[in-house]
Amino acid sequence: MALKKFWVIGASAMGVFVGANAAYGAALKPVAPERAASTNRQGAMKPGKDAPTLADPYPLNAAGWGPEAGNGLFVSRWAEDWTGMREAGRAPPLKAILLGGEAFLTLSAEARLRYDSYDNAQVTRGDDYRQSLLRGILGADLRFNPNFRVYSEIGSGQVEGRRATATGNFQNNVSLQQVFADARGYVGSTLVGAMVGRQEFADGPRQLVSLSDGPNLHRTWNGVRLYAHGERFRLGAFDLRANRLGRESFDEKIDHAERLQGINASFVVSPGPKGSNIYLDPFWIHSENPAFRSGGQTGLDTRDTYGARLWGRRGQLRFDWTLARQTGDHMNREVEAWGLFTLQSMALSDKGWSPRLTSHIDLASGGGAYGTGTLKGFNQLYASSGYLGEGRFLSTSNLLLIAPGVSVSPTKATNLSAEYGFARRLTAKDAAYSGGMRAYAGTQNVPGHEIGGLLRIAGTWAATEHLTLFMDYEHLAAGDVLKRARLPSGSYGYVGATFRY
Repeated sequence: MALKKFWVIGASAMGVFVGANAAYGAALKPVAPERAASTNRQGAMKPGKDAPTLADPYPLNAAGWGPEAGNGLFVSRWAEDWTGMREAGRAPPLKAILLGGEAFLTLSAEARLRYDSYDNAQVTRGDDYRQSLLRGILGADLRFNPNFRVYSEIGSGQVEGRRATATGNFQNNVSLQQVFADARGYVGSTLVGAMVGRQEFADGPRQLVSLSDGPNLHRTWNGVRLYAHGERFRLGAFDLRANRLGRESFDEKIDHAERLQGINASFVVSPGPKGSNIYLDPFWIHSENPAFRSGGQTGLDTRDTYGARLWGRRGQLRFDWTLARQTGDHMNREVEAWGLFTLQSMALSDKGWSPRLTSHIDLASGGGAYGTGTLKGFNQLYASSGYLGEGRFLSTSNLLLIAPGVSVSPTKATNLSAEYGFARRLTAKDAAYSGGMRAYAGTQNVPGHEIGGLLRIAGTWAATEHLTLFMDYEHLAAGDVLKRARLPSGSYGYVGATFRY
């Protein structure tokens, strides 16, 4: 009954927002993020006038504010700045409402409906079920002036199907997702600032740090984030504690034992025309997780992950390469692990369906989880829930995955992609792993390297500036390792819609 009410509420809210969207037509249009903001006479950046682009001297696609959602919107809504559009007379209702003086208030909302279908979930025989998911988010950005603001956000997640066993990031009456203060200013032409409080954080390679967009509610942290952004470089530092969600109303708690700390940077190593830059992003991440699973044991895992990401585009080629090394200890055992992740794509044509060849190769060390001595299994930390598939058939530990694919755009508003990944484990002395670092039962005791083949088909349609429809299908065909452990193949699929205002 509760979920039905939320579906009605979500549908009603979507109708209201569709009406509001029609009222101001195409006020939002895609704007190249590198050029959307402007500079005043003092060298300080000003927010965009054609899109909710925040003021930042560093290219926005590399500024570390999280993934973009299209049409100037961000998945983390606090990254938007609508004041420039308000000054230009182009802001839609409820955006950058003038309160007096230099104060503005922006309200935002998101509703996501999704229907999931599992067959042999995570290749567990007979684990077939269907599940409906609803995400509801309301946010408020109060800007006292260009140098200080407070952002807050509440969220609700509802589940139909296995509701009683759903975790707090899926089934949640209402939670205080974010509340933080952001103070910023310019030292010469360099933007410096600090964010203090509960906040989303997704600054770094998505194979290591993400918002976790698959569940109803994003992952959030409590602490401080510092940043300094220039035209050719940026530096960042963070000290965060996990936000532990309950299932009731405002019952989340700060988990001081689960920590994420680090220093990162980004440099424009090769500027290109129309923002086609190449970036080098070195990073160091210190993580402490008291409930990390390795083999059959769960305990404190303390790691230092350091490496670099080289990424960007030039001409028709796009690439994103990350190399990381991990040291530390897990339950008083030494850790020595590594991971290498490479994504690349090549546009075959910019006409018609704009076909693009894609591929990614992922390698992550494994070994030692079921023995003694040094633990060599890579810890994927807080990787994107969609990087290797929302079906969670694989984790980046003891893995070699080669996945060629293709994507096309039949229209400017649609995209279709397909890939087939050949998955193998690097060492037969360790298990094969599914999502969340859960070992496939018995695989540590069988020979062989072939985990299986992972087919992924996905499609999106941007129906309006704010409404996106999407679908996804994944199938893991069991290879020798899973078959010898008497595990079957598995499938997962979903359809849904997201509305952002």
